[in-house]
Amino acid sequence: MNVPEIFISCDWGTSNFRLHLVDTNSLNVLAEHKTDMGIKKRFQDFKMQNEVSQEVFFAEYLKEQISALNYAKGNNLVVVASGMLSSSIGMRELPYAKMPIAFSGKDLISTSIHRDNGPKIILVSGVRTETDVMRGEEIQAMGLANHLPKEDRGILLLPGTHSKHITFEKGRFEDFTTYMTGELFEIISKTSILAASLNQVDWKSSFQPAFLEGVKKGISNQQMASLFAIRASSLISDTAPEQNYFFLSGLLIGGELANLKDKNETVYLAASGIYNVLYELALLSFLPKKRVVCFETQIIEKALLIGQRKILESYG
Repeated sequence: MNVPEIFISCDWGTSNFRLHLVDTNSLNVLAEHKTDMGIKKRFQDFKMQNEVSQEVFFAEYLKEQISALNYAKGNNLVVVASGMLSSSIGMRELPYAKMPIAFSGKDLISTSIHRDNGPKIILVSGVRTETDVMRGEEIQAMGLANHLPKEDRGILLLPGTHSKHITFEKGRFEDFTTYMTGELFEIISKTSILAASLNQVDWKSSFQPAFLEGVKKGISNQQMASLFAIRASSLISDTAPEQNYFFLSGLLIGGELANLKDKNETVYLAASGIYNVLYELALLSFLPKKRVVCFETQIIEKALLIGQRKILESYG
């Protein structure tokens, strides 16, 4: 097919649904629409009925939500959908592409779905190694690849609920490792015995010493010995729960980053908001500044769209 002037970016995650109407050339977002109908919830609704197939059930919701973009040519648009829509609880399960994959994304597995009176949907697979899998982050990585050195090697760091460390070399993503840093922090801070010793507050520079002390212990592989110390310090030393909160954050982030201390590659950090602040602080606490590259917010915001445009162009 010819590359259209406009396409729809579909980012359908576990908990949220997002559509963006995108100008293909400039990648300017012309309209957007979001709901809380994540893949997990939609799949649960599918299991509660027996009238239509799984593919039709998801396609109907997608078509309905596209109408909310209020674009007159909606029926002629192409949707590029990455992430969980190609999982077993999505529209149609696609097998994982196997690492390594080129920066261009040509090694990814994709398929085109075009149902009657509906948009054409380009569905994109995730990727795997022998021991790990991901769906969605690989498209963001493909977008960020435009800002990575093509003839060098390094590590792309994507913090989040399940942080990804993706190694690359000479125009290919070679391997990756997933760290459950964000999810562990959520569980420990809200459901463990430590919850009573923690208090979530906005970041202030006064919390930096506590955070970096946590990072130091995490990098030194002292997480297990340091966790209950949070509870003890609140009882014995009356340590403020706000300080404990950022100590715990540093402890887990330090544990995640510990493997980078013995590597020589440059680390490329793609994080926004508080993630950017904390991960940059942690990285610079043990790596020289020249080996840490932090992407600007506008680069990160465009990464998914750039990656999806690469997929779209492969159908041109």
